[in-house]
Amino acid sequence: MTHALPAALLGAACLLAGQSATASTVYGIDFPAGDISFADRVASFTPGFGFGGGVAPCTDASNALGVASAGPDSSLGECNGYVSLGEGGMLTLQFTDNLLIPSGDSTNDLQVFAGGDHDEHFMVWIGIGDSADTWFKLSGAEGDIFYGGSTGIDIDSAEGVLPGMKFSYVAIYDLPRYCNPETGLMEWSVGEACGVDIAHLPYDGPWAGVDIYGVGAITTVPAPIPLPAAGLMLASALGGLVALRRRRG
Repeated sequence: MTHALPAALLGAACLLAGQSATASTVYGIDFPAGDISFADRVASFTPGFGFGGGVAPCTDASNALGVASAGPDSSLGECNGYVSLGEGGMLTLQFTDNLLIPSGDSTNDLQVFAGGDHDEHFMVWIGIGDSADTWFKLSGAEGDIFYGGSTGIDIDSAEGVLPGMKFSYVAIYDLPRYCNPETGLMEWSVGEACGVDIAHLPYDGPWAGVDIYGVGAITTVPAPIPLPAAGLMLASALGGLVALRRRRG
């Protein structure tokens, strides 16, 4: 009987600490915290336009949530497991049950699973605070513009990111193509000439822009349990203790 209360409190503490994570590997990328690592909520989405006009039809942003399920070889136009941002589209995702944190070294902390029929140019920010009050632009080996495909990012290298920071949001912006009159070439594209017949351009039609099929925090911690929920857990544990004492009384 003398050990019942400490045991109950220990059980409650274990509940508050959250469930133990099971590591997983997704498309060759290791996520030590498992499925909890992936974005859970679409905070906002503003689709861009399809090259040559129109809006990309693959605009179900929920396809970017959870464990990445569509690969870079997904059939174009089937919208199975990815969202097309469109030219100039903006997608903001939120982690709700976990938080992205810097690792303190040069390894990748964030993985953006991106695809497309050819290299797509995009930029990435991470946001801190309940309402993403502050944003930090991320960069890679070639600067702050990423070139499509599954992209790992070291957030420690971003200006202003410090040890101990915890991030809830990831924003992805597709750089729209435009004609550079000085060079006569399309910028943020694969280098085709301006004004050429669209039939001779690399096809992306209405599925323009980078295709996102998952965003995962490689370096992460569980999100804190709200106080009301924590109190209910503790009350439940203590209630079980009272019932145990009555049975043994």
